Amino acid sequence: MPKKNILVTVLGAGNMGTALANIIANNGFVVKLWNYEGDLEPLEQIKKTRENKKYLPGIKLSNNIEIEKNLSAAVNDSSVIFFAVPSAFVGNLTKKVSTQLTKKTVCVNVSKGLDEKNLLTISEVMSRNLPAHSQKNITVISGPAVATDMAKNYFTAMNIAGEKLAIKLTKKVLENDNLRLIKNEDTIGTEIAGSLKNVYTIAIGLCDCYGYPMNTKAALFVSAIKEMSLLIKKMGGHKNTAFDLAGLGDLVGTAMSEKSRNRRFGVCLPKYLNKDKATKAVGQTVEGVETSKTMLALAKKYKVKMPLAKTIYDIIWMKNDPDLALKKFLKNIS
Repeated sequence: MPKKNILVTVLGAGNMGTALANIIANNGFVVKLWNYEGDLEPLEQIKKTRENKKYLPGIKLSNNIEIEKNLSAAVNDSSVIFFAVPSAFVGNLTKKVSTQLTKKTVCVNVSKGLDEKNLLTISEVMSRNLPAHSQKNITVISGPAVATDMAKNYFTAMNIAGEKLAIKLTKKVLENDNLRLIKNEDTIGTEIAGSLKNVYTIAIGLCDCYGYPMNTKAALFVSAIKEMSLLIKKMGGHKNTAFDLAGLGDLVGTAMSEKSRNRRFGVCLPKYLNKDKATKAVGQTVEGVETSKTMLALAKKYKVKMPLAKTIYDIIWMKNDPDLALKKFLKNIS
C-alpha cells in the first residue's frame, strides 16, 4: 500500500525526473509526475504503457506514479516538490506554483545550471520567486547520477544541501539501499560544482572525438577541479566541495558516461563546428553550452583565472578549432 501521508510531486518528465519519480514510487510514496504543456508525449506514454519511451526507454514504471498534466493539480497538497526541468525554466515554474506552497512544502532543486542574466545559482532563483515562508525549505541535490543507472537500481550517492528539516524529509522519500544522500553544509559550492562540471565534461567529449588518451583526460580533470575549487571559494563556498560527490564525483561520472548529453555534445561539436547543430544531434538540452557563458562571467566578476573554461567557451561560442584550442591549452597547462 502506498504511503499516503506524504504526497510527492516531480516537475519534469525527462530522464532524470522520470527516474526520480520511479525511485520515490518504489519507496512506497504516491508521486504526481508533470511535464510542460509543449511536451506531453512522455506523460501519455507512461499512462498508456507504464514506460517513458521518449526519455527513459526500457524501464517499467511503478503504478504509484500518477500522471498529471495540470500544473496546479500536480503541486496541490504535495509535501515535497522536485524541480527536474532545465535550469532556464525553473524561475518561471517557481513563480507559477508559489501561491500553492505551504510553510512545510519542501522544494528540491535537481536542475544543474546557473542563471545567466543575474549570475545566480538556481536555488537563489527559486528563493527570489517563492514566498518567504518557503525559502528555508529549498534543498539541493547534486552528484554523479546517470538517470538510466539510477532507474535500474544501481548504487548512486549524491550530495544534499539545505536546512536540516528539509533535508530530513527529502531523504525520507528518496533514499533507499541503492540511493544515498550525503549531507554537505556548502549549498553554494554544491550547486556551483554541479553546474560547472557540465562545461568541463564537454572538453572530455572533445577528447573522445579526437581520440585523446586517458593521460590527456586526466590532466584536464585536474585542471577542471582546480578551477572549480577556486571559483567556489571566491563565491563564499568551501573549496573542498570541488572534491566531493557534487564536484569530482559528478565530473568523473558525467564525463566518462557515454549517456551524458554534455559529453556527447563534445563528441559531436567537431563534426558540425556549430553548437546548434551539435545540440540537435544530441537531441536534448545541453546545460553546459549556456553555462559556459555564465561561468566566464562569474570568473570575471570574482577575478578568478579559468583558462580551461575560457578554452571551452571559445570553442563553443567563438568557433575556435577544437583540436588546436585544446592543444594550445595543454601546451601552457600549469
